[in-house]
Amino acid sequence: MRKTPGRTPLFNRGKDQNVSLAQSCASLGDWFESALGQEILTQQLALAQPLVEGLFGYHLMQASVARQVDFAACSRINHRFRLSPCADSGGAAVVEFEQLPLPSESIDVAVLHHLLDFSPQPHQVLREAARVLIPGGHMVLIGFNPYSLLGLSRIFRSSNAYQKGNQLRAARIADWMNLLDLQAGPVERGFFRLPLQHSEFLAKTSWMERMGNRWHLPCGGFYIIVARKEVARMRTIKLNWNGDKKPALSAVPSSPRVAAKHRHERRRQQKR
Repeated sequence: MRKTPGRTPLFNRGKDQNVSLAQSCASLGDWFESALGQEILTQQLALAQPLVEGLFGYHLMQASVARQVDFAACSRINHRFRLSPCADSGGAAVVEFEQLPLPSESIDVAVLHHLLDFSPQPHQVLREAARVLIPGGHMVLIGFNPYSLLGLSRIFRSSNAYQKGNQLRAARIADWMNLLDLQAGPVERGFFRLPLQHSEFLAKTSWMERMGNRWHLPCGGFYIIVARKEVARMRTIKLNWNGDKKPALSAVPSSPRVAAKHRHERRRQQKR
């Protein structure tokens, strides 16, 4: 079948795996400053900030594709810093999130805002974020929901920057987290209205927002997942010291030379 030049298949629109996170960051920052982007950011801040406020620790890292958005403004953690995929986002440092320049198990709370939606390697970004988390630390992940009106608009159109990304379900992200020893909690959802770029039209669809929040519908335009990094636990074995058979205790050799000497002595005693 001959392909028509300039056309892309319907379900492949907006998916350009060659575009890096840094390349799409500037246009994404412009989109989040539009009327639709500002409405989504307002709802995300209203839902995420109370969740971040309840998390404690010493170091908080947040990363976003939007400019001048602070999900940790109400956090009680003193050391809060922001990393960015590009210089225009206003972060403390520009890094590659596929290879974070941070030591393992050094961060108490990590906030990821739409990084997985626009990274060509979303699983690697999640893996690196899980690596730098301490055992018992928390991750707050915000992403677009493909099963929503906003998600459908990302499929059928490809002119805006926010439509050129991955379509990752919350359940799929939770499965990835489980493989990385991250225990995902209940999913928060928001933005149930039509994805319109006019403030007046957005205000007229506020009834859809109230209905979605009242009935906890799974078709919100974005989701928020709070996950906790599991701590490896040791199972203690109780010994019955009062029984007839006492547990046999033997010394463990401290080096191969000592172990060889003990074996040689046992053989000499057996020959006698």
